[in-house]
Amino acid sequence: MRAHHGSDRDDRGTFGRSLALAGAWWLAMFAGWIALVDTIAFQELVLGAAAAAVAASIAFEVHRRGYIAFRPRARWLAQVPRLVWTVVTDCVLLGGALWRCVVGHEAIAGRTIRVPFDYGSDDGRDGARRALVNLSVSLTPNSFVIDIDPEAHSLLVHQLVARPLDSVLERQQSRAHARGIEVEA
Repeated sequence: MRAHHGSDRDDRGTFGRSLALAGAWWLAMFAGWIALVDTIAFQELVLGAAAAAVAASIAFEVHRRGYIAFRPRARWLAQVPRLVWTVVTDCVLLGGALWRCVVGHEAIAGRTIRVPFDYGSDDGRDGARRALVNLSVSLTPNSFVIDIDPEAHSLLVHQLVARPLDSVLERQQSRAHARGIEVEA
């Protein structure tokens, strides 16, 4: 009879977590594929499943080796309604700008701004924050992040139509100012 030291149970738990993570990656990649091809034709489903398996395998291995740490906080999800609202208001803003440009022959001026930004450390939490700030700003139709500069402690952001900072950028600017980070204009 073999003595049980708990290692088999630990191995099963690790295997189960790995399987769940790989499955989550596959599901996310497959959903992304379906969203991009915008069809559920059989050939696209098969090709999407295969492409998702390759992408999920790579993502899983990158995660397993610790090359990229991504540890977001669940409370960050509370910002999603504000982000959705910003997307809607930016669509209205850009629609109005397009109307003024086409019908009124008005020149529309965009701008590039440098926003103070606390880069943070290289841990998973700050890495997730940087990635999600970049995604959040660039997801809105009027703005996108050109650069995150860790040395200058700033985000370089382009706005198609000049306007005050949105809630994501305001929050990051406030966070930077609270940490004594200032950026020269």
